Amino acid sequence: MNEKYYSVRDPWKATRLGASGKKIWVAFKSVVYGYLSYLLLAYASHMIAGTSPATTWQVFHFFPQIPSIDRGLIPVLLWDFGIIAAVLIIMIGATGVAKITYRQLKGDDFYGGSDAWKFALVHGRSTVSTPLIFAVLFGLICLSLWVLGWVSRIPDVGPVLLGISAIPAFLAALVGVYILIALLLSLLYTPAIIGTTGDDGLEGVIQVFSLLWSLPWRTAGYTAVAAFTSAVGTYLLAVISLGAFAMAGSIIAAIYGPTFANIAAGVGAYLPPECTVLSALPSWLWPGPFVALFPTQGFGLAFAENPSGVEAVAAFLGGISVLMVMGLVMAYGINCLSSGMTASYLVLRRIKDGEILLEWTDEVDELEEQVTDEEEQATAEQERVKADEEQATAEEGPAAAPEESEE
Repeated sequence: MNEKYYSVRDPWKATRLGASGKKIWVAFKSVVYGYLSYLLLAYASHMIAGTSPATTWQVFHFFPQIPSIDRGLIPVLLWDFGIIAAVLIIMIGATGVAKITYRQLKGDDFYGGSDAWKFALVHGRSTVSTPLIFAVLFGLICLSLWVLGWVSRIPDVGPVLLGISAIPAFLAALVGVYILIALLLSLLYTPAIIGTTGDDGLEGVIQVFSLLWSLPWRTAGYTAVAAFTSAVGTYLLAVISLGAFAMAGSIIAAIYGPTFANIAAGVGAYLPPECTVLSALPSWLWPGPFVALFPTQGFGLAFAENPSGVEAVAAFLGGISVLMVMGLVMAYGINCLSSGMTASYLVLRRIKDGEILLEWTDEVDELEEQVTDEEEQATAEQERVKADEEQATAEEGPAAAPEESEE
């Protein structure tokens, strides 16, 4: 599996590279932290909009939707910041996955998930700053066009200035589109760039611009291959997970009876609004053969009543369990995508710059090992000094005894 072709065949291995428990665990932790960030900021946005947390919970549960713009701009922006924070945290986790993939392709299959998570946190600023730099550049261009729009409203002079600035405005918008494409590309390739080289955010910006300018078609093709392979693998895992839920539901419903339908109804209330795991599943997501294999008894929409008492507790715990499974499926997709992008970047970097990153000395790990060695040497030196002091104290003890007896 670690064989390198340095061609389009490498991104095809995204699903196989993603089949790693430690990688999925790193990605899953980032999904959990990102979701919690979104959840806190989303509830805060509704509180600022004037809705109490209890009311928000009754309406949205675990997935508060964006507040209405009529409630003010700040709640909407805060909710948006929650989504952005979740994406950036997931990118940090993807950097850890890219680091494990990089070490794996170098032949080191024993690089641990905890080490990768520490690496991702240490280089988290670089991972986050790369797309933020693109976002700031894109925002500046939009701001300049916005200012031009206001200037054009000046009587008599405004239309003339607008006509003079038509070509510069077009060029600025053209650059803005280019930066927007680079921003979207940075969301995919920044974890691979930081995870393989350990560079800073500015170097990540340079590498993304270089990929988009030097190898646009190869970059698009390799990205499409990795994304397609990851999407297929994630889809299959989702279908298998749905089959597991349907099979368990059909067997338990046949034994438990109508009470299970009430619990299943309560579980559905804790899922995302568009989630169809426990409701009418579309044919493209839940093909007919799977329905025949795993009949979905108790998973329809016609329920007797809402759960209450112990059934409500069971529905709450069941909803959390389903959300955890959904998080694992999402983590696997992130894992496959990050692994595929890492394999793609290694190939593109060799084609673009002639550099074989897999032959690089991992300077970051060497520095970490050097720091560890220095800490161990310092600890040993402290222990040696302490032992010398204890020995000196022991030698002074017998010498002081005769002097006291003479007195």
